[in-house]
Amino acid sequence: MFEGILQAFTIPEVRKRILFTLGAFAIFRLGAWIPVPGVDPEQVRSFFQNALGGGILGFLNLFTGQAFENFSLFALGVIPYINASIIMSLLQSVIPYFKELQKQGEEGRKIIQRYVRYGTVGLALLQALGISFVISNQGLLMSGVSPVLFYFTSVVTLTASTIFLMWLGERITENGIGRGVSMIIMAGIIAGYPGFLNQTIVSLSPGGGTHPIWAIALIAMFVIVVAGVVLIQLGARRIDIQYAKRMVRGRVYGGQNTYIPFGVNQGGVIPIIFAAAILTLPQTLVTLPAISNLVAGGPDWLQALSADLQRGGWIYLAMYGLMIIFFTYFYSSIVFNPQDLADNLRRWGGFIPGIRPGKSTSDYVERIQTRLLTIGALFLASIALLPYIVTNASGLSAFFALGGTSILIVVGVGVDTVKQIEAHMVERHYESLIRKGAVLGRKI
Repeated sequence: MFEGILQAFTIPEVRKRILFTLGAFAIFRLGAWIPVPGVDPEQVRSFFQNALGGGILGFLNLFTGQAFENFSLFALGVIPYINASIIMSLLQSVIPYFKELQKQGEEGRKIIQRYVRYGTVGLALLQALGISFVISNQGLLMSGVSPVLFYFTSVVTLTASTIFLMWLGERITENGIGRGVSMIIMAGIIAGYPGFLNQTIVSLSPGGGTHPIWAIALIAMFVIVVAGVVLIQLGARRIDIQYAKRMVRGRVYGGQNTYIPFGVNQGGVIPIIFAAAILTLPQTLVTLPAISNLVAGGPDWLQALSADLQRGGWIYLAMYGLMIIFFTYFYSSIVFNPQDLADNLRRWGGFIPGIRPGKSTSDYVERIQTRLLTIGALFLASIALLPYIVTNASGLSAFFALGGTSILIVVGVGVDTVKQIEAHMVERHYESLIRKGAVLGRKI
């Protein structure tokens, strides 16, 4: 594999793309350590380290490469862009105008992308205003700084930085390697690995409070999780499609055999993000003074439930897992309609061998989709819950960032990047990066 990577650098175009991507990473990491003007960096970092947990704030800090807890220029990262893209995907399934744009090909996609950019700006403004409000109310500003001036500077800086990262991600997609926004998220996650790994080593060392036997267990779980993520990410169920022959103006069209791949993990990390965002709401509510006093004077079961939600106990984990499974099915039902697939196949003269066109095809595809979603949902729930279970059992809080969701993102983006590099090499008749086994896909 390493020989193949070195060989990739001998191709001028691939080398140029890789160096461009690395340069973009350097810019991203530089902005992640430049604080927003007007705040006390040490107090802000101390406040957010105490406030961050395994909820949506923990994900935000993880995706931004610790830029959020530093309240740096890139504190929001590309999260507003991701949220805008998810919202637009949902709107395409319920609003006819956006659904029609989706069917218009390249021109329609350009218009949709324009709306995504507008949505990114609006969400960035709202999120920047919210986080600036928290910073100001907590008294984390430097002495002599006007709150009004801080609000203006902070909102403009964070919004402009998010727009710059969105632009940088598009440039990586166009001139670099991999999908730009995904590569930025992966770079942020990997940048935090050394710090989390150091925390784990300190905890496992003598006097660290954690038994050294957990070192062997963590290494074994890490290998198993990576292997499982690769298997699920590359896993696909292929449905064979055959096109009937047609005579058009004296020429014969069709008669070809192909297939449609249905991935096992179709929703990616989106169901996990949705579930974490919703569960953050009760976690936030129980910390409000009015509700906190009400819970303190309430029955024992209410106090136990409040404590469980705040520390990530078994009730929280059960709700978290069930919500991930629910959103896996919910998101798939929104972005994919088996009836549309059946109608398109019949329109273009395609059919599944042994299955009648129309409703029979739709029912057949839906059955396969349901089975794959069951496997994918259980896998996502296991991946998301694993860091909590290991943390509660071992006391290693850093495992939240070293395992589970972060590995799912890093491995998934890494596999896509290897595919792109291999595609460039195959075009020039070079050997695959991996000699044994195909990385371009796996049939389950």
